[in-house]
Amino acid sequence: MLLPPQVTASARKGRVRVTGDGAIGRPVSRVEGRDKVTGGARYTADTAVRGVQYAVLVQSTVAHGRITADSLAAAAARAQSAPGVNCVLTPLNCPALHKLPVDLTWDLPLERRPPLSDLTVQHRGQHVALVVADTLENAQFAASSMDVSYEELPALLTARDVLDARDLPTSDDGVVRSGTYRPDHFVKLEDEKLQDHRGPADEPAEGIKMALRYTTPENAHYPIELAATIASWDGDLLTVHDTTRWIAGERLALAAYLGISVDNVRIIAPLVGGAFGSKSFMWMHVVLCAVAARTTGQPVKMVLSRAQMFTSTGHRPPTEQHLRLVADPRARLASIEHHTLTETSTVAHFCEPAGLSTRFLYRSPRMVVSHTVARVHAPTPCFMRGPGEAPGLFALEVAMDELAQELNVDPLQLRITNYAANDQASGRPWSDENLLRCYREGADRFGWAHRPPEPRSQRRGDVLVGWGMATATYPGRRMPAGCHVRTTRDGIVEYSSATHEVGTGVRTVMTQIAADSAGLLLPQVAFFSGDSAFPSAPYSGASQTTAAVGSAVYDAGREWKRRLLEHLVVDQHSPYYGCDPQALDIRDGKVISTDPERPAAAVTQLIAASDNPFHERLTFTITSDGAPEGGPVSQSFGAHFCEVEVDESIGRATVTRWVAVMDCGRVINPKLARSQVIGGITFGLGMALLEQVPYDPGTGHALGEYYVPTHADIPRFDVAFIDSADHHLNAFGSRGIGEIGACGVSAAIANAVFHATGRRVRDLPITIENLLPTFDTASQGQSR
Repeated sequence: MLLPPQVTASARKGRVRVTGDGAIGRPVSRVEGRDKVTGGARYTADTAVRGVQYAVLVQSTVAHGRITADSLAAAAARAQSAPGVNCVLTPLNCPALHKLPVDLTWDLPLERRPPLSDLTVQHRGQHVALVVADTLENAQFAASSMDVSYEELPALLTARDVLDARDLPTSDDGVVRSGTYRPDHFVKLEDEKLQDHRGPADEPAEGIKMALRYTTPENAHYPIELAATIASWDGDLLTVHDTTRWIAGERLALAAYLGISVDNVRIIAPLVGGAFGSKSFMWMHVVLCAVAARTTGQPVKMVLSRAQMFTSTGHRPPTEQHLRLVADPRARLASIEHHTLTETSTVAHFCEPAGLSTRFLYRSPRMVVSHTVARVHAPTPCFMRGPGEAPGLFALEVAMDELAQELNVDPLQLRITNYAANDQASGRPWSDENLLRCYREGADRFGWAHRPPEPRSQRRGDVLVGWGMATATYPGRRMPAGCHVRTTRDGIVEYSSATHEVGTGVRTVMTQIAADSAGLLLPQVAFFSGDSAFPSAPYSGASQTTAAVGSAVYDAGREWKRRLLEHLVVDQHSPYYGCDPQALDIRDGKVISTDPERPAAAVTQLIAASDNPFHERLTFTITSDGAPEGGPVSQSFGAHFCEVEVDESIGRATVTRWVAVMDCGRVINPKLARSQVIGGITFGLGMALLEQVPYDPGTGHALGEYYVPTHADIPRFDVAFIDSADHHLNAFGSRGIGEIGACGVSAAIANAVFHATGRRVRDLPITIENLLPTFDTASQGQSR
């Protein structure tokens, strides 16, 4: 079928229905937006500290071995004698650091071994020294002079290397570990089982069977802002400016490494310039910066280089995923198995939970999920946008597409046939779920009904055109969080929480929630974040900040309103003295009454006329709980539909059109929500077509460049939301939106490439070689 240059099949711009008169649901511009576009925003590295010294890391050039003490001592002496050098820290002279308690390391990617604690090397890019000097240039020069010698040992660089090895050693104290293991659950989420089984022990003997293998490579977070730290001591008090999005956790970990009270540590991170998971945990350079500041008695600043970001702040680990699907002739799943092999370092735990979505996404009487983690001589991996779901849905959703092709069923119809009306993993109902609506609306907006079933049946000029789709899903999470409220004399209500503005619009959304819950106008409230002096909040990850911190802000706003109204009815100077508090409310910044004899009055005027004790009553701290235990399960869903053009003459795939319909609860800010989904899709596009960290298989050294999508790679977007409130998760009905946009994207693109070319690609990224006419699919994705 020859397509016209523009496909117009009922596509229309995505709009969010805005209900009510409040701030929630309106496309409010970012409160810090003007500062960001005019250069007024200040990030960690922009912080001015008097008398600051500059630190530069020296890193290992081998993947496994031991530094020779003599060479390290000589290198440190050379660096120490260089101009402007204040100190050189190495394993030979670094003050002893404490090991982290088990509750911080057994299920989180925090390293068991303190930095510079011994001469052994466990991965390429391991920190082996830190040089501190009066200028950045002097520190860089001195660090460049530190050539050290190694006693190299054989390195296990891939999970397959570990599986093939025998008699692997483990240190006596368990800090350095080897071999493989099978974790029970994902981080501290005990319900998210990494080893799970449902139904009969054995696979059905009859049915259409598919056994498939998929791989995803190592991906780098690659945020615009480099990791930066400034540490300074005032007696026993440590202040750290850092590019972190886990203020509370970094404070705990840093205090534990240094052996000091957590009350003596303050973390400040007002703005974070992108993270995608890389700044969710405390990395070893932060500890060393604090040690250097204490050693020199001066503030110390460190900014990692772009190359060091690949070895020092985590990554998404590679996965090898094996899926087995069994379906009956009516296209109903009878069994599904999803087995993942992934990697972590020898000094920390992390498991990429690729099989989590398989546990519940489609109805199947039999399900088996397993995860095996191999400890390799590589840096510690960590969360990356859509951890588990992004690589896992690539495998699952391409496998579903392959099953549809085998059954001669439309890929969308196969998913509808196997739609799960409740959570298959727990048997509990969904709290608010609209996946079928996402399918129907997305298909209508995209024009899916016009998709010809046969591959290679659409062209636009000289290029092939393919259409693909995939399901998106991500959990609705919420952890406990706190919020402080302070009311100023001029009637401005200031909210604060130790959460983070990572570029997603957190401050804006919190301002909207604060205004609505208190009944105020947006200019009457302000929200502050990024300081451990504020009430504690969870890390800004897992798409939970709006639900978690927003709940604390919402509760604080409601409490503020209650306190104000209760005061007005007992204050003899108040125009509402003697009223029933239930007859009063605050809307649009005014107190209103059901009594027509009591006219509305501006809140700012009432506050200005009040005394100090009243202001003190309107200043308080509140803490909200985490997600309700038991009952319905909160989960977000969505559907991706995309069009891809493939030019086989040069092996190029171009994504030209995208429709996404998302069910993420109530949409607080449609402008920011649409931006988040577009960003997630772009993230997934990079994962599908560009991103990988290639290594020399013998040395573990990175090769080549790391490519990410640019504006030239972006398709036309049509993003829509169901906008149905999930009041089980929180009072205002919202679920997270930061990650679901990236989930399922790579599968939709791979499925569209198959529809365009007839070539099934099961290994990411899809490269030029995959798209040239000579590409051989015979060896792709075969089970081992």
